[in-house]
Amino acid sequence: MINFKKLLLFVFILNFSLQAQKIRGIVFYKKEIAQSDQRGSMVFLNSGDIQNASEGLVYELKFNETEAIFGVVENMERSDTKVNSYVIRSGGGKGKYYTPLDQNYSLHQVEYVGELFLVKQNHPDFEITNETKMIGDYQCRKAIFTTVRKATNEKMQDVEFTSIVWFTPAIPVSIGPLHLSGLPGLVLQVELGRVSYTATELNLNTEINIEIEKPEKGIPIEEKDLASTLKKMLKNLGAYN
Repeated sequence: MINFKKLLLFVFILNFSLQAQKIRGIVFYKKEIAQSDQRGSMVFLNSGDIQNASEGLVYELKFNETEAIFGVVENMERSDTKVNSYVIRSGGGKGKYYTPLDQNYSLHQVEYVGELFLVKQNHPDFEITNETKMIGDYQCRKAIFTTVRKATNEKMQDVEFTSIVWFTPAIPVSIGPLHLSGLPGLVLQVELGRVSYTATELNLNTEINIEIEKPEKGIPIEEKDLASTLKKMLKNLGAYN
C-alpha cells in the first residue's frame, strides 16, 4: 500500500531540490550587537564605540548550484582597532565559511593564536516551529537550535545556549550565514544572543556566473577538538600555568 504522506514529502523535497538548482546569487547581511548590562570582556569597550563599529559592517553570502561561501566584506577604510576586531569576531563573524551544498557541514577558515585553521562544523539539528514573521517582502519561519559550551575545568559547568534562525521557503536554497545551512529555505536572519545577522539585500539570478574558491589553507580540525587544541597552544606559549 502506498504511504501518501511519505510520497507527498518526497515530492516536496524533490521539487525543492530542483528549484534550488536553478538559483545562484549573493545575499548581503548587516550585523548588530545589542547592548549588555553585564560587565565582562566588554569592560574596556564603550558600547557607543561598538555600535559605531557595527555600522557599515557588511557580510556576504555567495552561492551557486554546488557550494556557498560566507564572510565579511573587506573595507579598506576600516582600521584594525580593538573595538573593530571585537565587533567582527562576535557571533562567529571572523574568517570564512565554505559550505558544499551536498554535505551536512561547513569549513570555517579562521586564525587563532597566530595559526590558520580549517574547522569542520556540522550543521545544527534545527527544530522548525510554526511561528512566522515578515522580513522584508518574505514570510519566514522560525527554527531554533541548541549549542553547548563545554566547561574548561572541573570547577565550571557546561553552558547551554538556544539560538534562533528565520528562513523563508519562498527562496528554495538550504543555506545561511556562518555554518547555519540545511533548512528548507534561505536564512534571512540569525539571532545568537546579543548578536544578530539580518539580510539587507538579495541578488538572485539563474543566469549570472558565481565562482567560489574553496579555502584550502589551514590546519584541518574537527570543531569538537578545537578548544582543547587552542588550550594546549596557549599553554605552550605560557598563557596557562
